[in-house]
Amino acid sequence: MIDALKSNFKSALELYDTETEAIPKLLHPFLQKVGLASLVGTSDSGKSTFLRQFSLAIALKQDTFLGFRIEGTTNKVLYISTEDDPSSVSYNIRRQVNRFHYENDALDKSLLKNLEFLFETENLLNNLKLKLEKEPVDLIVIDAFTDVFTKELNSNIQVRQFLNDYDKLAKAHNCLILFLHHIGKSTMKYAPSKDSIIGSQAFEAKMRAVLELRPNKYNNKLKDLWVLKANFLESKFKEKSIVLEMDDDRIFNNTGKKSDKNQNSKTNNPPLVSEVLRLSSEGNTVRKIAELLKETEFNISKSSISEIILKNSKTK
Repeated sequence: MIDALKSNFKSALELYDTETEAIPKLLHPFLQKVGLASLVGTSDSGKSTFLRQFSLAIALKQDTFLGFRIEGTTNKVLYISTEDDPSSVSYNIRRQVNRFHYENDALDKSLLKNLEFLFETENLLNNLKLKLEKEPVDLIVIDAFTDVFTKELNSNIQVRQFLNDYDKLAKAHNCLILFLHHIGKSTMKYAPSKDSIIGSQAFEAKMRAVLELRPNKYNNKLKDLWVLKANFLESKFKEKSIVLEMDDDRIFNNTGKKSDKNQNSKTNNPPLVSEVLRLSSEGNTVRKIAELLKETEFNISKSSISEIILKNSKTK
């Protein structure tokens, strides 16, 4: 009993002698290898598509995801899907995998067995424990948090107690548990912030890393991936988003571009501003400009058009 108790304690000397130079990562530099993390966003941001693609990249033993290095150990993933049924997941998985295979003839489709889906969440925590005791994994995706947490969403105590159990599970089995969660739709008018996450602050507090995927404000074909929280990351990684594009095969691609929180505003987007000013110089009214831009990637409200014109008239 005494020996068991002693083994739970680590001296500073023992920790120092492990010579840990950096937090081990599953996805460099954003997601740690062990513990809890979250991807948040509105319902139309493509979060599930993003997480399925990430899961496939791990299972298929890809070296990178969106150009960022993957360091898997088992290359196995468990995906808890509460919002999609097997048919819809099958359809989307086939599109993504067929695209991967088209780009890489050597892709071994048999590796898809490394990714397993679970559509039933009754006794989820216990079932995950039993599964992990038999077969370790790199990643568990829970899509979505609000479907597995059935208590009071705004209760700090209840949320923390729930997440503590999953945190213990992740640490006991050396894996990352990644929760899909939502932000308030009304918060989209503001800059990306962990304060936008719905429910108790305890959710964000328990996460080691929080990413947000949000529709780009001035181009509906693009998504912005933001780092809202990652205590192990330098602040420079949180200042600008990674601009992603999702193609017709439901595949996210890294455009190589970045945008800061001000540039993500429509009224500060240079190509959009240039187009609005061009149309204005041709004598078009604000209403007419809005009509002309409605069916383009520069779809914008009349109030934003007025703001652009007013702002630029003052700088002349």
